[in-house]
Amino acid sequence: MGKKKRQEKLKKKALKEWEARRPKTFRQFLPYLPGIFLRTTLVMTAAVTVIVVLGALGLPWAAHFWFQFAVYLAFYLVFQRFIMGPLAPPKV
Repeated sequence: MGKKKRQEKLKKKALKEWEARRPKTFRQFLPYLPGIFLRTTLVMTAAVTVIVVLGALGLPWAAHFWFQFAVYLAFYLVFQRFIMGPLAPPKV
């Protein structure tokens, strides 16, 4: 079996296992909610800190909506796997 085929097989196996343990209903999802909320709060607090520090340095564009939106979006996208925690799909 070639290296590429073996990697594909491992990817499929990992995705199948993730799909099996992923919560299917809202009731199964509820125990994960506090952890997701706390991780999201932590990440967004870091984003707010960056915006506040840049604003305190006197940078005028730090107060603009689109800059703040871009910072929040960037933090969310970068830390999405951390925020989702055990619900995140396997890294393939």
